[in-house]
Amino acid sequence: MSKNKIIVKNTIFLATRTVLSIIISFYTTRVILQQLGASDYGLFSVVYGIVGFTVFLSSAMNESVQRFIAINIGKKDLQALKDTVWNGFITYLGLGLIFFVFLMLLRDYLVMNFLNIPTSSIDITKQLYTLAVFTIIISIMQTPLNALVIAHEKMSFYAYMSIFDVFSKLIISFLISIVHHDKLFIYSSLLLLSSLLVLFIYFLYCFSRFKYSLVGGRFSLLTIKSISVFSFWNVFGNFAFICRTQGINVTMNLFFSTTVNAAYALSNSVLNAVSSLTQSLAMSIRPQILKTYAEGNKERHNALIMMGSKYTFTLLFILSSPILLCTESVLSLWLVSTPEFTVIFVRFVLVVALIDSFSSSIIAGIQASGNIKIYQLVVGFFVFISLPLAYFLYSLGFPAYSAFIPLIFMSLLNLNLRVYFLCKNSNSKFDFAKYYSSVIIPCVFAAALALTLNLFLKNSVAYDGTIKTIVMLCAHSLLSFLVFFVVVLSSKERSYLFDYVWRKLK
Repeated sequence: MSKNKIIVKNTIFLATRTVLSIIISFYTTRVILQQLGASDYGLFSVVYGIVGFTVFLSSAMNESVQRFIAINIGKKDLQALKDTVWNGFITYLGLGLIFFVFLMLLRDYLVMNFLNIPTSSIDITKQLYTLAVFTIIISIMQTPLNALVIAHEKMSFYAYMSIFDVFSKLIISFLISIVHHDKLFIYSSLLLLSSLLVLFIYFLYCFSRFKYSLVGGRFSLLTIKSISVFSFWNVFGNFAFICRTQGINVTMNLFFSTTVNAAYALSNSVLNAVSSLTQSLAMSIRPQILKTYAEGNKERHNALIMMGSKYTFTLLFILSSPILLCTESVLSLWLVSTPEFTVIFVRFVLVVALIDSFSSSIIAGIQASGNIKIYQLVVGFFVFISLPLAYFLYSLGFPAYSAFIPLIFMSLLNLNLRVYFLCKNSNSKFDFAKYYSSVIIPCVFAAALALTLNLFLKNSVAYDGTIKTIVMLCAHSLLSFLVFFVVVLSSKERSYLFDYVWRKLK
């Protein structure tokens, strides 16, 4: 199978997994809320939310060890691959132990002094906290195995395991219905067992498919240092993003009512649902970007980065254009009542996401070089600076949505900074001018044209009735697809897409 076909196949697997996961997760939440009740579910959410702030670490660390594994695969250096996997396990075992001790030392303080809970719930809260900590540690320990699977581009297994994970949570939610006491503790315990089972299956799969990379590794302080340093700077960048996202939420609460916080949370829910599908494409392309860099295949490496940027923006725009144009109609299909500012917040977060979507493949290219310290310091600073700028605007009396103005400006600045660092740090001779002429300009022109045509369509048709609204939303996406198909895709890409669809229909 050609490498491009592998990307298409993996994207389909991951997109299917994402759609199923979203649907099942929404239904599971409904069942659990019904079984636990609002009070216990709220307690569960708060406890797991406090411990869960470390979840972003798993994502950053996954990318880090995945980078080293993919580079070694690209270089066809089997011993270096074994050393990376073995020392990756040692690194994350040590990190897991450190986090376990740190989080457990904080337990009594957080439960007794930080959380606003009834005295009668203190004991169960401590138990929940402990179970949550163990669950997080398992997630950290699974990092090298996840990275091994993704670096080898076995996205079908990754997708199956993600679906298995959400299905297991759904089964657990039904099991809780036959329990008549200690539902909260039993639910958390079953979630921990589910995480252990997923870890065990990952280990069995990796041992059976990638045994050559799990056996024969040598302890190396140099490898541990390389993984740790790279992980640190990767976590630093992710932490700046988390601080910005959560910090703006807190800042809104300082100047406005909790209704504004609700609007912000809803806008992020819409963003997560849409962007999770585009992340499937980014995840499929990333391993090949890393491998081609290690192979020294500069032409293929640069082409993948440009292709990733172009296709990620295109896919996100096709999915988000109906929401941008018909925000009120979309929200009315989902919500009974829409909080003030939700409509404009949704539109702003989607604009920021569209700008940032260009960067996913560029980031992979920068990480492939391994030179990320200065990049993370500079870009992380400009990501974070949006927070004090938002506070400054609010202090001057600007409206709630004004916080998104610095976000948009900084996203544009960081896109250009990422391209600059890719050209500077990488030895692949990435062409800044070619990137703009073949990716940015065609995509922006296509987006402007698609929005204009869709606005004309919107003003020509009345959106009365649920079925008609859904049909028109699909029509907006189809029109956007046709515009990008003609304007953005090359003749070779159009022919490939035609042939692919024709083969599937035959």
